[in-house]
Amino acid sequence: MMLDKNNIYNKIKNITLKGKVVFNLELAPYTWLKTGGKADIFFTPKDVNDLKVFLDSLNKNIPFYILGAGSNTLFRDLGFNGVVIKLSKGFDYIKFNNDKEFKVGAATNCIKMARFLAKNYATGLEFFSGIPGSIGGAIKMNAGAYGFETSDYLTKIKILNRKSGEIKEVLSKDYLMNYRHTNFPDEYIFLEGTFKYIKSKNSKDSLNKIKNLTAERELTQPIKEKTSGSTFKNPKNFKAWKLIQDSGCKNFQLGRAQLSKVHSNFIINKDNATSNDIEKLGEKIIQKVYEKFGVKLAWEIKIIGRKGIC
Repeated sequence: MMLDKNNIYNKIKNITLKGKVVFNLELAPYTWLKTGGKADIFFTPKDVNDLKVFLDSLNKNIPFYILGAGSNTLFRDLGFNGVVIKLSKGFDYIKFNNDKEFKVGAATNCIKMARFLAKNYATGLEFFSGIPGSIGGAIKMNAGAYGFETSDYLTKIKILNRKSGEIKEVLSKDYLMNYRHTNFPDEYIFLEGTFKYIKSKNSKDSLNKIKNLTAERELTQPIKEKTSGSTFKNPKNFKAWKLIQDSGCKNFQLGRAQLSKVHSNFIINKDNATSNDIEKLGEKIIQKVYEKFGVKLAWEIKIIGRKGIC
């Protein structure tokens, strides 16, 4: 649907918002790949009530996308026909409930959370130091690293239902959460997660573990490049990087997008690539792997927005 931005603007003028609304905002600066077009509407709510008031003012059929750290998102060059919501500092917090559980806001960075927990004698979640995204995104896709997944420690999620406007807490066990996939309804907006942890008597072991995991990541992944983490999911019984490497994709390049020479499951924006360059290069790799091995790779990156070329 095409947005009637004048009508939306007039509605927004008549409500009191604490956050910021911007029309036709360039999205590239908000993603790790640094590509993409404009969002028709971009909203940064100050808190949960601000978010609810804003959404209540809009037609329920207007598409929306919750943008986290932008580490796993590719906005197409023609932008997003709808509302992009970027949760603010009001959604970035960590609070201990007791010696077994803590709550964390959806906008909290996973790496930041892992380090905070380690310093505060909470163990078990060091693997989050290898997930360069936000907690909301980690819950949505059941993100993982080093053999662990978000669902291993997640117990409850506070959500805002876009359609009903209801805010409630749901149990993670009531939903399917498997490898890089969940079945949470699309109308759920994640506000907060509750996680279990193990109390430790010292923080050194956890901090050293994070230090070692970070060193390993720096050696094996192109973290200083404009990339978005792993490009493709691992198919069952296979490693995506090995399929890509063994299918002859090592030096693949399209436009200004290219496959990393450090890790073959990372596409990088080498020098002002377009989103179309990245998407088409990914499709080329998918086809090459399928022709060689009969295995169809699936994107791990979330590709969002209008199809076409500027």
